[in-house]
Amino acid sequence: MSDRIFLSNLCLYGFHGVMPEEKRLGQRFYIDLSCELDLAPAGQSDDYTRTVCYDALCQLAQEISDNGPFDLIETLGERIAQGILDRFALIRAVRVTVRKPSAPIRATLDHAGIEIRRQR
Repeated sequence: MSDRIFLSNLCLYGFHGVMPEEKRLGQRFYIDLSCELDLAPAGQSDDYTRTVCYDALCQLAQEISDNGPFDLIETLGERIAQGILDRFALIRAVRVTVRKPSAPIRATLDHAGIEIRRQR
C-alpha cells in the first residue's frame, strides 16, 4: 500500500522523561504520523466519511500525551500508534516518530527520537 495520510512536526508539550525535572518542568515533543490506508474511495467520491480526519489524529496524539507522564518516548510512541489503530478502522498501518529536542544529555544535537511502525 502506498497511500497514506501524514502529519509532520506536530508540537505537543508534555511532562515525559526519566529525570524528575522533565516531569516537573515539561518540554516540547515533535510528532510525525504516517498512516497507511486506501485513499481511493475518498479521492474518487470526494466523501469526507471515507477518509481519516487530520484534526482527529492530532487530538488523539494530544490526548495520549496528556494522559502521561511517561518515562520513555518509546511508550508515548507506542501508545499513539496503538490508539490510532484502535480508533481508526480504515488505517492499516501507522508509523510514529517522536522527537525530543531538549533531551537532558551533554551532547550537542538537534534532537533525540524514536520511530516505530505498527500494523494490523
